[in-house]
Amino acid sequence: MNIIFKTNRLYLREFNIQDAIHFYKMNKDPDVIRYTGDTAFKSLVNAKNFLAEYKDYKLHNMGRWAVCLNENDTFLGWCGLKYHTNEKLVEVGYRFYKKYWNKGYATESAKASITYGFETLKLKDIYAHAHIKNTASHKVIEKCGLHVVNEFIYDGMPAKLYKIENPHYEIKQISAEETYLVRQPVLREGKPIEACVFDGDTEEDTFHLGLFFKSHLIGVASFMKNNSPIFSEPRQYQLRGMAILKEFQLKGLGKQLIDEGENILIQKKVDLFWFNAREIAVEFYKSKGFLISGDAFIIPNVGIHYVMLKRFQS
Repeated sequence: MNIIFKTNRLYLREFNIQDAIHFYKMNKDPDVIRYTGDTAFKSLVNAKNFLAEYKDYKLHNMGRWAVCLNENDTFLGWCGLKYHTNEKLVEVGYRFYKKYWNKGYATESAKASITYGFETLKLKDIYAHAHIKNTASHKVIEKCGLHVVNEFIYDGMPAKLYKIENPHYEIKQISAEETYLVRQPVLREGKPIEACVFDGDTEEDTFHLGLFFKSHLIGVASFMKNNSPIFSEPRQYQLRGMAILKEFQLKGLGKQLIDEGENILIQKKVDLFWFNAREIAVEFYKSKGFLISGDAFIIPNVGIHYVMLKRFQS
């Protein structure tokens, strides 16, 4: 039995095929699935097939988990984290047998899932949604510390979207020397520290941002006043040395550094923000509104790059 997390009353574990009977019974109750957009399983076999094909644990290192009582292993329902591939976000969700409603189990297990997401998976933020009329679910989500982001249509139904951010993350300005602690293992692996020093690092107009997790530096980005001859805008800044430690990659954390840097550049009344993007990072930067300028080129000993840019309205 793979236990994920324990609380005072509960433990969360990975599903097993024996849980199929609970999925079958819970989804047969119209009150349980009223606001979910789901339908009842046609048979117990269908429920078993669903669990047999459940791949989230292997694909995303997270998923929905069975919620059971510590004292006697009673299956109460499920709760956990789901990674939405298209939206690239993680959502906390839950479902319980009706006889276990109003006992605080949903709140207790959802808080445990959020703690696991922040402490173990080191997620930057976690979302949740609930049907507009699902008052009980709104109360659970709010007790867990999530705040409304907006209202939207989810699976064809009106819903509220909630969000909570990991309090252990912090972005602040750092020195050029501090950036080398992340630049070296990510961008210049196996090379001496001198290879991490960039022209412009110590210029007066340059600023460096550091992303910290529990006071440990895990990501960096440098913003340098530098006009490219291929652009005509008078006030330009270049991004250099964007890097996130391997353990923290693929969590959307680079977006936080870019957003904070852009806010500072806008305050500085910069016209154009540009950089040389590694080929593997192009799609990430496109998702942030950056455009490719010109053809691909090769930086020796580093690889294929593209010039990318974003113009700011003055």
